[in-house]
Amino acid sequence: GLFEGRARGVKFDVGHGGGSFYWYVASPSIEQGFPPDSISTDLHIGSMNGGMKTMANTVSKMLAIGVPLTDAIRMSTWNPAQQVKRPDLGHLSVDAVADVAVFDARQGKFGFLDSSREAVAHGTTLLVPELTLKDGTVHWDLNGIAGEDWETYYSKRENRLAK
Repeated sequence: GLFEGRARGVKFDVGHGGGSFYWYVASPSIEQGFPPDSISTDLHIGSMNGGMKTMANTVSKMLAIGVPLTDAIRMSTWNPAQQVKRPDLGHLSVDAVADVAVFDARQGKFGFLDSSREAVAHGTTLLVPELTLKDGTVHWDLNGIAGEDWETYYSKRENRLAK
């Protein structure tokens, strides 16, 4: 069975796509002590506009069915890097590349669909992407958290240009 496969080194991934993630499988798996080794998506137009939505939404689903946040982060970073034999990725150790995703862990009542697009599980945490760094450079910034107040920015700029 599944536990025997894991004991032999088989890795189990969420792989949430348009037709491969259902609450009636995922929730009992967690309850029976069989969490995924990694969390990923099968991102395409059907999954993005269907039950999957985004990677952050998929990780939020794992939180909704009882996976602790630290485990869900490891399942989305370190574990997949190990599975694809890239030990240089998936961590923030000294001398590691500065690839960082910053999330806002919003609290409230949120609904998460499975691949049926109709079955919903409710959770209290929604991870919302705020900032992405690639090699230490900001590549995406939802709310300008890496920016500077515009008045201060332009005031400094004018002072530099005046010199």
